[in-house]
Amino acid sequence: MATRNALYDTPLKRGFIKSLLCLSVLGAIGSVHAQDTQPEDEETTEVIEVRGIRASSAENLAIKRLSNATVDAITAEDIGKFPDKNVADSLQRVPGVVIQRDGGEGATVSIRGLSSDLTFTQLNGNFIASSPGEPARSFSYALLPSTMISRVEVYKSSEARLDEGGIGGTVIMHSRRPLEMEANSGILNIEYTNADITDKYEPQFSGIYSWKNDDEDLGFLVGYTKQDRINRAQSSRVNILNQNFYYTEMVNQQTIDGGAQGYAPQSMVQEVLEEQREREGVQITAQWRPTERLELGMNYFRFTLGQDSILNQLEYPEWNNNDNFWTDIRVDAEAEYVTGIDYASGAGGTFMPSAIPRINGEYTIEESTSDTFDFFASYEGDDFNVKMSAGHTEAEGGPSEKFRAAYYLNEASSYYGWDLTNKEMTTYMDPSAIDNLKAGIGGDADVGATDSSFVSGTQEETYASIDVDYYVDWGVVEKLVLGAKYRDGEIHRETRNSFYLSPDFDIAGEEAEGTIDLDDDYSRNGGIPNITDVILSGSLDNLSDAINTNLFPAVDWYRYRDLVNENFVHYTRFEDNYVYDVNEKITAAYVQADYSYKEIRGNVGVRVVRNKTISGSSDKITYRLDWTDDDGAELPIDQQRVEDFVYIEKENTYTEVLPSLNIVWDINENWVLRGAAAKVMARPGYNSLGQFQTLTYTSSEYSADRSGEPNFDEVIDGEGWTGSGGNNNLQPFLSTQFDMSLEYYYGEGSGMGLALFKKDVDNFVVPLIIDITQSGPERQFTLPNANDKVITAGGDDFTVREFSTSANGTDASSQGMEVFIQHFFDNGFGVYANYTYNDTNQANVELDGQKVGESPLTGSSKNQMNFSIFYEDDLFSVRASYNRRGKTVQGYNASWEKNYFQDPYAQVDLNASYNFSENLVFSASVINLTKSDTYTYLGDDTDKRFVQNAYAGRRFYAGATYRF
Repeated sequence: MATRNALYDTPLKRGFIKSLLCLSVLGAIGSVHAQDTQPEDEETTEVIEVRGIRASSAENLAIKRLSNATVDAITAEDIGKFPDKNVADSLQRVPGVVIQRDGGEGATVSIRGLSSDLTFTQLNGNFIASSPGEPARSFSYALLPSTMISRVEVYKSSEARLDEGGIGGTVIMHSRRPLEMEANSGILNIEYTNADITDKYEPQFSGIYSWKNDDEDLGFLVGYTKQDRINRAQSSRVNILNQNFYYTEMVNQQTIDGGAQGYAPQSMVQEVLEEQREREGVQITAQWRPTERLELGMNYFRFTLGQDSILNQLEYPEWNNNDNFWTDIRVDAEAEYVTGIDYASGAGGTFMPSAIPRINGEYTIEESTSDTFDFFASYEGDDFNVKMSAGHTEAEGGPSEKFRAAYYLNEASSYYGWDLTNKEMTTYMDPSAIDNLKAGIGGDADVGATDSSFVSGTQEETYASIDVDYYVDWGVVEKLVLGAKYRDGEIHRETRNSFYLSPDFDIAGEEAEGTIDLDDDYSRNGGIPNITDVILSGSLDNLSDAINTNLFPAVDWYRYRDLVNENFVHYTRFEDNYVYDVNEKITAAYVQADYSYKEIRGNVGVRVVRNKTISGSSDKITYRLDWTDDDGAELPIDQQRVEDFVYIEKENTYTEVLPSLNIVWDINENWVLRGAAAKVMARPGYNSLGQFQTLTYTSSEYSADRSGEPNFDEVIDGEGWTGSGGNNNLQPFLSTQFDMSLEYYYGEGSGMGLALFKKDVDNFVVPLIIDITQSGPERQFTLPNANDKVITAGGDDFTVREFSTSANGTDASSQGMEVFIQHFFDNGFGVYANYTYNDTNQANVELDGQKVGESPLTGSSKNQMNFSIFYEDDLFSVRASYNRRGKTVQGYNASWEKNYFQDPYAQVDLNASYNFSENLVFSASVINLTKSDTYTYLGDDTDKRFVQNAYAGRRFYAGATYRF
């Protein structure tokens, strides 16, 4: 009979394990390598805690060295080190891993240059719901405090026993457990933070307490984290790029005879989002070993994230693009792209007040919660182990209160202008605008007063699994692993609208009579304060280079909220035509054999997955009339359009067979050669699958002759169908991938390696804007002001222009290499560096089987790297890290036949710590020392058209950690 110590039978492996003991990292190896082997005296094995940069890095490298797959790991000490605010921050030092930040903190994780949606993240081997209002598959690391995590593994090659879902890779986080910690031990951390664009000092507290009895067979652990944080993100962006218009006035001070056609932005926005983030996390874990063979346990996690926010915007729409306002138009060298326009109220010879720029804003009270309860059990037989788990995770989120409003400058500003050159948006306006607004000049309220449209959603999953390890003596096969898992997940997304109405408006009476039409009634009875009561006394200040303007007038939205609540009635309704649901029932089973022959080891297996997806949405169709009747009088909203909606469900079932192979050759004590091959899958995003479809027909001709029959196929001068929606025919991502790596381990915690990888991906999802042919179902409309004429829309094929949707791409290839080096010098210095090169081809993008364009893998980038240098002694440590991600694919615009890209992004982080005593450590850090910002554009390197730049700030931290 084979024993569980079979892995260590060769002299090479015994020698290497002995050296690891000398490095005090055996405790971590035993816990992480449990999938391969568990010593018979596991319950009495002492868990050795490692501390410091050098010790934790050595531990991480040892885990990588002994793994049967291509795995990188980080452990508790490294996770808790400043400046890591959550697990994502720590993961950015793993080779091939790049994080995306939200408010300066790590939010999502990308592996080997692929999109974060292709990274599958689990807690204790199971999915954890973390979705805010817009449900997503990508885990939100901002919810999860780092103090609750003991270790994290990043699998870059697949194994049959791993849940499917990670084409880029799989991240498995393991929470702390009481029987793995000392009795009556714990961690307390207090820190304060300050950012350059908030100038606020904010606290954070986290703590863990663990207890176990003298027999060490019963234990409890409690963890709590509380964080207050103000994030202030600033950006400038072009909302709509596809706008061609004719200009006949001045181009670089020269008149264009007969007119010229050029590209110009249809709408531009500069905005400042100030978010008050309050995060709480609770963990309760219990472990009980009633016998030496049986272990039972449970986990409860609750994460709450409050995101109250204020959004200030300056909007520059295209309304004044005519010779009544132009004083200068600037274009590029080919006269195809308008790079800037100057406007003045009297440019056309007659004074015409300009509504632009428009002062927009939003006020939001929002909270997201995530609750997870799971039960786990294991039984250890003489030659087998059985592990079971079952649980339920759910999250919900969205605003409980939200409103938006807008004011027009009109007479407050006599001129304004904009410019899109040098990778930035520059705007300017009459510097007396704010003084004029305070004096009551201009600042007219937007029609529609105070309203809102906001999304809330829920996400939940119930799961159960069983895994059996058989230790066998079948030649080279040492262990047979069998398992099955069932997951039943569901997301729901809905929209609500808020209205502030006059207190004289009889809402209850009109609802009782069935005559209420809030879209119409609210425009006539809505409430909005006078601009003089809410305008800030000066321009928004503390602006970064992402907002280049001479003046930023804004509203005091706290004062605004008080006034509308004091003077108007708040009414909220559920929008039953903006709903979608996705339900997934997933059944999986696998078999995997772990093998070893002399210096060769690894595993081979197959996983079979059956997926049943039911997606449903409220699809809406609208026929839009002009705003005025034949005499020029404005029509009520219910006579400006007619609409209908229908809830449509679609079922999609598929089965995938996913084989995998990992092979490792321990050449000697220093050298390891690895190879891996697998077929893996990932599911399309919820929004791409289920997003409700909206179709709108706009007719200006029909308003001139309301008895006429609209031509639904005709598209002239802005008339015709437009729309957006999901694609419930999307197929899952499928990837056949290969890995090979050579690793060299030397010295204490030092090593280097080179890895080659290739991924052939089918069915990757690409967001795109395209003209499509649409059909049915037929719907009948009764047109107002046309003698109740009934028309039929849909049914036959009709053209929808600039339809926003998603499509599957085919024949994509992602291939590249990954190198790392980790070296410690005898004088306390050390260096860590990794670099990943990822080349993706121009793959086909298909919609309903038809090629519509070509695009690289969305979210991919060719180059990414991390470089860290550090120093550590008994009292002091300091580390500087440089992180860089190359040009990144953001999406595809079929109308322009070009991709959206984000320019390379790099930043430097610093952290230092001082050991005041054995248990007390003081720390400080700086995130984004370089004050880096992002830049997004449409086109290629020679034809960049500005889309957006953004800046989230440089942040400072200082705190203390006490261990007991």
